[in-house]
Amino acid sequence: MKRFIPIPDSLYSKLFYLSSFIFLTSCEPKVDIPEPSAGTADFSSYVAIGGSYTAGFADGALSKQGQLASFPNLLAQQMQLAGGGDFNQPLLKGDKGTYPDYDKTKPDGYKLTLPRFILVKEPDCKGEIGILPERLDSIGDDEIDLNDPSQRIAEPGKVFHNVGIPAMKAFHALFPGYADLSFYLNNLPFSPYFWRFATDPQLTRVIDEAIAAQPTFFTLEVGMNDVLSYALDGGIGRVNDTREEDISSLDNFEASLNAILDTMKNLGATGVIANVPDITTFPYFTTIEYDALELDAAEADSMNALYPSLGYTFHEGEHNPFVVEEDGVVRTIKPTEFVLLGIDVDSLKCLYLGAYEPIGDEYILSEAEIANVKTFTEGYNQIIAKVAAERNLAVVDLAGFIERIYHETTIEGIDFSAEFGSGGFFSLDGLHPNDRGQALIANEFIKVINRKFGAKLPLLNITEYRGVLFP
Repeated sequence: MKRFIPIPDSLYSKLFYLSSFIFLTSCEPKVDIPEPSAGTADFSSYVAIGGSYTAGFADGALSKQGQLASFPNLLAQQMQLAGGGDFNQPLLKGDKGTYPDYDKTKPDGYKLTLPRFILVKEPDCKGEIGILPERLDSIGDDEIDLNDPSQRIAEPGKVFHNVGIPAMKAFHALFPGYADLSFYLNNLPFSPYFWRFATDPQLTRVIDEAIAAQPTFFTLEVGMNDVLSYALDGGIGRVNDTREEDISSLDNFEASLNAILDTMKNLGATGVIANVPDITTFPYFTTIEYDALELDAAEADSMNALYPSLGYTFHEGEHNPFVVEEDGVVRTIKPTEFVLLGIDVDSLKCLYLGAYEPIGDEYILSEAEIANVKTFTEGYNQIIAKVAAERNLAVVDLAGFIERIYHETTIEGIDFSAEFGSGGFFSLDGLHPNDRGQALIANEFIKVINRKFGAKLPLLNITEYRGVLFP
């Protein structure tokens, strides 16, 4: 996440190289490369509004590396070839990454953060050597310590063009106090990442920071976090509510979306909006197989003695379903349900978690909870399609694109899938794209922008951006 991001050469340097090559080899046919243009769009002030994907969150933390690789930053680079202006981001300084590892009962809870994941080669709890994801250090970069005002980077007259906030739900963009420390202390919606750069932590909304940049063009990516936080907590939250672990109601989402888009329209800005992918296809939910419980003969016998009423006979060997506990009921997990990647995998392998000790509700997604996620995701996408049509906005089909990744696809000669680690698109948190994945998303935006506005923004060469780095 903090390693060097190869930035493609500008199209002008490519043109210079090409013209020199043609001059030296006049027998070669002439190659026509279209001059970049904005078409009917105005990229002079591009603003990106959104959640974790927009911010560049990856590998389980936000870092400067991830911010530089974010699809809005890559998109802005291509826009600059067609007259686009500066694109300022609220960049972090450190290389390790910053993710809250906090106890909400402590006012200094954001001081000790977690760094990003890397892959390491080491033995697991059974002594078997493998390549495993691990935080690169015990603590991350100290850049969101709420007791240290010097970490705030807001300055008079300073504007930011990427106002993507990790974990931001649609209504958070309109929420006064989303950067207010008192909101954090009272368990109200709060973001330490927004606290860093909000002009006024008590009053400024995310949308206000977007307004300050006087946008002529925008991208909007919201909705994913409105269901993701519920799923990450194993569906223990509620639907149609506003807490961190809840799924936002359809009415709430539609009202927020309309307010954001009306604000952009009133400023004279146009843009494109992304729809919401099905997060249940992400590696975080699909990697651990439901029947990965392996038992020897004695263990199988003891399991059958311990759970005589489960309706399942445990057997020696592999492919036994895990035992889970949901709402006080102990049962075997169903083939259509998920064990979350946030669980302690060593405890599954070596400490009989999921066997003698059932897996808790917060680490599984049941059929009903999966249905909630899918139903609301579909509802959000119907709303996005409707409001976009009403405003003559183009929709980037992020849902369809990531579905292609899930079913495996080949792009520019590179194979992509939703396999954890090796799939090529997702980073090591199993939820957010790696650098190459962000470049792929940027290209999806470019294709839609070019069609909608008659622009000629060149696509990114995805081979110039890294995927997961193996030891």
